[in-house]
Amino acid sequence: MNESPSFFRFRNGTIRLEEPEHGNVIGQRLNIRTGAFEPASEEDIDAVLKSGADLDFSALSEERFMRVTEEERSTYLRGDGPIFDMYRQADAIFERAEQERRRLTPEERDRIADLYRTTFRAWDEEFARRSAGEAPTFHYTWVGEAR
Repeated sequence: MNESPSFFRFRNGTIRLEEPEHGNVIGQRLNIRTGAFEPASEEDIDAVLKSGADLDFSALSEERFMRVTEEERSTYLRGDGPIFDMYRQADAIFERAEQERRRLTPEERDRIADLYRTTFRAWDEEFARRSAGEAPTFHYTWVGEAR
């Protein structure tokens, strides 16, 4: 691993790998059914680290990692509340550009990036609350088949 943490698109989600100062590489992999990051298996970590072992991954910048994660959550999860309102806002921007048969403007790309950064942080905060034993602040369901 060149950097720690390192970010990847991996199979049908994302994975973040870290190399602690004294120890083996550890990772967190997105579970697209729950929207949560869970410990990555040794097999998943090996597939990313061993060049050519698994061609279904690519390295990402941290910004792109957040965006891909949020694209996956937006695709596979449905619910109510601020996070899902922001996904609908991003979808509306994409749909408007598609209907007008044009590329996104720089302003639209920036707005979507801002929305996804906000939703990424909101998920982290929600899962931290839930881990601390607090009640969920919203409910959601998984919709669809994994790719």
